[in-house]
Amino acid sequence: MIELGREKRHSIQSICADSKDVLLRGAVEGTMGRVWVPRLENSPYCLVVVGDFAYLLGLPPKGEPALDLKSQIYQSADQAFLYPQNERWADWLEDEFLGLIRPVSRYALKKDEHHFDIGQLKGYISGIPEGIRIKRIDERLYRLALKAEWSRALCVNFENYEHFSRYCFGYAAMKGREMLAGCSAYGVSEGMMEIEVDTRKDWRRKGLALACSAAFLLECLEKGLTPNWDAVNLQSVGLAEKLGYVYDGEYQVYRLKELEES
Repeated sequence: MIELGREKRHSIQSICADSKDVLLRGAVEGTMGRVWVPRLENSPYCLVVVGDFAYLLGLPPKGEPALDLKSQIYQSADQAFLYPQNERWADWLEDEFLGLIRPVSRYALKKDEHHFDIGQLKGYISGIPEGIRIKRIDERLYRLALKAEWSRALCVNFENYEHFSRYCFGYAAMKGREMLAGCSAYGVSEGMMEIEVDTRKDWRRKGLALACSAAFLLECLEKGLTPNWDAVNLQSVGLAEKLGYVYDGEYQVYRLKELEES
């Protein structure tokens, strides 16, 4: 498999043309992520990896090319949610990783700005416990987020603070110099952001994730950006619904069993 540099990713636009996924679009635009193809010109399929998400698009390969792609998945997406473009890719995954892969559920939410109540969002911010502030993520908070395992995902998909500040923003709940929760963009594409929300374990259920998310949404609405929310569990669905999102249904992706059992 050949990795495409950012300036060459236009070559897979036709394979990804129908997708509205923020992370996938961001990778094709060259903003973030990594892309592999079997050949540089007229590639029949591709593997796109952004953070913990991997996308399989095009026509599933057979024979030796299938082995090459399978090897690349093990090397570059062994801990990722695997997103097949269609049923053919789902069948390919189940056949090629027979007994080594399992389906998992994720939950889609509708992103319609007409469902957001500006006053309610502002109320979530003002309702946080005394002594805690909601701050926009600057360079110091960017570096602070990367130091703790629970908060790394807020910034980890950006190469450095310059990359982060150029393409996105985020908010953190702070008590003194301690970060307790945050909301940022896990990924970006033109006009869209994929939301990431995290809270330190000992500060959960205190409205901090709600407040950080509300601040993030308010800035997205002010700037005319679409904030996408894709939930990994029902707790995330509940948080999104409080903010004004509308549940749109459960869907299936895949993960390698080695990750599930580790």
